[in-house]
Amino acid sequence: DRTALLFLGFPVVLLCLRSWLWNGCFPALPVQLYQAWLLFLYTTLALRENILRVNGSDIRPWWILHHYCAMLMALISLTWEIKGSPDCARKQRGVELFLCWAIMQGFVMMLQNRYQRQRLYTRIALGKAKRMDVVWGETAGVEGMTCSHRCMVLNMQIYIETYEDSARVLRVYVGFLLLRTATTGVIPEWQVVVCGILLIAMAIGNLQTQWIP
Repeated sequence: DRTALLFLGFPVVLLCLRSWLWNGCFPALPVQLYQAWLLFLYTTLALRENILRVNGSDIRPWWILHHYCAMLMALISLTWEIKGSPDCARKQRGVELFLCWAIMQGFVMMLQNRYQRQRLYTRIALGKAKRMDVVWGETAGVEGMTCSHRCMVLNMQIYIETYEDSARVLRVYVGFLLLRTATTGVIPEWQVVVCGILLIAMAIGNLQTQWIP
C-alpha cells in the first residue's frame, strides 16, 4: 500500500507544483527523481517475482517481462532531456499525460492490493492456493463462497477491471502521443520513440494476458 501511495502521490504533487509554483513548466530534477524511483520500483518487483517463481509461485511470465520493459523505459526516460521554456506546455505534454496515467495506475494499484490480498487469503483458507501464489482471473478464489460474498467479489472485480482498462487505454494514448511528438519534430529524440513503443507494447501485453486464460 505504501508503494501504491507513492506511485499515486508523487505525480499528484508534481502536477500541483507545476500549477502553483513552477508557472506551468516542470523542472527536470523532480521529474527525473520520480523516474529514478520508478526504475528502483520495477527492478525490485522484477527481482521479487523471479524469486517467487523460483520458489513455486504460479505468477505469469508476462508480468516479469512487463516489469523488465518498465525498467528499460524508466532507465531510458532518465536520459530524456525535459524541455523548458519557451512553449514548455506543448513540449512537456507527454510528461503531463504520463503523470496523469500514473495517478490512475496508482489508484488501480491500491484497489488491487487490497482486493487481491483478501482473495488470496480466501483461497489459502479454502486450500486452493499457497502463500507463494498470486491471484489472477475474474473468478479465481470465488469457489466455496456464499452467493452474496461471491457477487460482492465479482462486482469489485468488474469495478477494478474498468479502471485497469481505462489506464491501459491512456497508456496507449500516451505512447502514440510520444511517437507523434517525435515524428512531428516537437521532441525529435530517440528516447521518446522507444518510450512510446514500450508503453504501447506493455498495454497490449496486459490486455492479452487479461483476455487469454
